[in-house]
Amino acid sequence: MENNQRAALYMIISALSFAFMQIAVKFTAASIPVLELVFMRNLFLIFTSIISIKKHKAPVVRDKKNIPLLFARGFFGMLGVVLYFIATKYLPSAEASILQKSSPFFVAIFAALFLKDKMTKIDVASMVIAFIGVIFVTKPTGVDVNIYSLFALLSAIFAAAAYVCISALKGKESSETIMFSFGIVTVVCILPFMLRDFVVPNLTEALGLIAIGIGGALGQYFLTLSYMMAPAGRVSIYNYSSVVFAAILGYFAFGDTIDIYSAVGILIIFIAAYLPFREKNKVKSAS
Repeated sequence: MENNQRAALYMIISALSFAFMQIAVKFTAASIPVLELVFMRNLFLIFTSIISIKKHKAPVVRDKKNIPLLFARGFFGMLGVVLYFIATKYLPSAEASILQKSSPFFVAIFAALFLKDKMTKIDVASMVIAFIGVIFVTKPTGVDVNIYSLFALLSAIFAAAAYVCISALKGKESSETIMFSFGIVTVVCILPFMLRDFVVPNLTEALGLIAIGIGGALGQYFLTLSYMMAPAGRVSIYNYSSVVFAAILGYFAFGDTIDIYSAVGILIIFIAAYLPFREKNKVKSAS
């Protein structure tokens, strides 16, 4: 199996892992506070990051000048996960997933603003199309909008800000350090608020918390492997398979259904994601 195929497979495994995590979140959030779920998800990430750092005998931070950017990555990532978990609790799984997956479009905007990356006509067109898809999914009526759909969209915006921080850190810090910063900032910031409303889980809830941690850690691990093995433009589209997995798992686990407007919106966002993917791969094939 060549690298691109293996990277695509790893991305699909990552998407499936995150979909299982999302279902575990939806199940456990019925009785456990969301901040407790986020805390456990990132506590697992800290442990896996430390193991990886020790395995590679790498410094925790290469340059102290990068600490503010590492903190920003962790803080924006934390806000994104908290909002995503809240949205997951109340929205059909596929809707929460597809709105969160709109983050690449915001990445393009932030990268152009802060990293001076150039936006192509295809990038602009895909963002306009994605915005139309988001309208179908959120279904705003007048001044009213589903607050949890808005949370999912905001989670994508904060995730995009975190990804731009990661791009700025590329080559300066290891992927293990970047993941560790996400975990430690989240755990430290959330801890006092989590303890205030802490609920001692029963056995079933504890298994749900473990599933969230394992699903999140595996998803992050295979996502990193995929991006290390092949260019992002070759494999990023496969990350959207998590929407399909979330829809299937959500239907069987909770009876989640998707109305016609959301289904059309999901399809439109898929198309919007496919356009720049196809364009990038055309350029690479020609070069």
